[in-house]
Amino acid sequence: MASCYISTGYTLDCRTASTGGLKAMWVLGGSGNSITGYTLTNTEVSAIGGTGTWFKFQLPKQAASLTETLGVNTTSQSVTFQPELVVNLPKLQTELRDVFVDLVSQNEIYALVEDNNNRYWLVFLDNGGQVSAGSLATGLAYTDLNGATITMTGGEPTSIREVLVSTTIGDVFTSGGFTFES
Repeated sequence: MASCYISTGYTLDCRTASTGGLKAMWVLGGSGNSITGYTLTNTEVSAIGGTGTWFKFQLPKQAASLTETLGVNTTSQSVTFQPELVVNLPKLQTELRDVFVDLVSQNEIYALVEDNNNRYWLVFLDNGGQVSAGSLATGLAYTDLNGATITMTGGEPTSIREVLVSTTIGDVFTSGGFTFES
């Protein structure tokens, strides 16, 4: 019989800041990009192998989110994890339109995000994700978004993984031929 029983509880911590939202996102791009494996240390990713370039997207405050929902089928006794990454990128211009088209065109997206609590999360780690919705808009009112909204979704066998960062995020990616572009 499988060991699928609860083995620990959960204790509330002190009431300290736990801020929502995302600061930054890196997307694995370039030709021949792949994740070939990863190492877990106490359920956190401590090393990642593969090739490609991680491109950084600076995200405006209160304009990006990461949500993970469950897909449960009681008949087949299966569970999938469905991450959704929503980002808003301001200032509609040719460069932003080109980035939008590039993201929409990808068959597999691997993303790394930094949340507003300075924690890093790998999204779409096993199966990759895809852009599932998006729009370019000028807005209507003066304070409306003039830019792009992009939604990326996926289906994974495991939940999103936190990345164990002891020095820099680049140190975690030393197992392969990864590079980082700011």
